[in-house]
Amino acid sequence: MEDIGNLYGAGGAQQMNLDDVSPATRLLEKRRQMFEVQEALETQKEEFARREELFKRREEALRKQDLELQQQLIRFNKFLQENDSKTARAEKKAAEEVRLRDQKEKEIEELTKQVDEWTEKKDRMKVDLEQNLVYERYLLSVVEESDDFAEIADLLKRHETLKAHHHDLQRRASEVVTQND
Repeated sequence: MEDIGNLYGAGGAQQMNLDDVSPATRLLEKRRQMFEVQEALETQKEEFARREELFKRREEALRKQDLELQQQLIRFNKFLQENDSKTARAEKKAAEEVRLRDQKEKEIEELTKQVDEWTEKKDRMKVDLEQNLVYERYLLSVVEESDDFAEIADLLKRHETLKAHHHDLQRRASEVVTQND
């Protein structure tokens, strides 16, 4: 049993001094060590495989999150573009409405000015009409009293003819005065 006691080290862990044992024991010990190393390697492989699977799952989850984030970003950008487009259309429409309102106000101002001018002209014409009604009444009384004229227009034609003859006579008279001098 002393030999077995020598196989264990001071810490109680199994440690053999391979120089003192037989070749078969050495071979068994090497196989046992190789088996332990193989088991440790298998354990590490399993742990590595487990971690690799975990990382793959995390990577896939991150890819899905990234894809969802990209899709949300695309939707948000589309929303912003639509919003900007709507804002631009609304601003353009508002500017057009302001322009049209200003144009209509200017037209109203011009038409109001025109109405005022026409009203003023109508008032002047009304005054002229009232003043000329006196002459019309006079001409109607002349037509009624005279047998030579059936209408006011006949009387006015006669007046124009006499007026033209009068100018003609004045011209002739001034020619005669000029010749006599």
